Amino acid sequence: MRVVIAEDSALLRDGPVQLLGLRGVEVAAAVGDTESLLAAVAEHAPDVAVIDIRLPPTQTDEGVRAALRLRAERRRVRGRP
Repeated sequence: MRVVIAEDSALLRDGPVQLLGLRGVEVAAAVGDTESLLAAVAEHAPDVAVIDIRLPPTQTDEGVRAALRLRAERRRVRGRP
């Protein structure tokens, strides 16, 4: 299974990367903003995207909007905001 993680806090982003790696899950990318998330999903075509609800620049609902966009554009990626 290939995963992309989007979390703006490096500490909170690195934890899941380490845990998933220990379980044999391939983390294709771990990014800190919406633009990088969209690029990583386009590049790596992950099976799953784990997305923080609040991402830069406004820290409001960018993650939710990105998850909805990815779900609409890429049916096989499951966004979990």
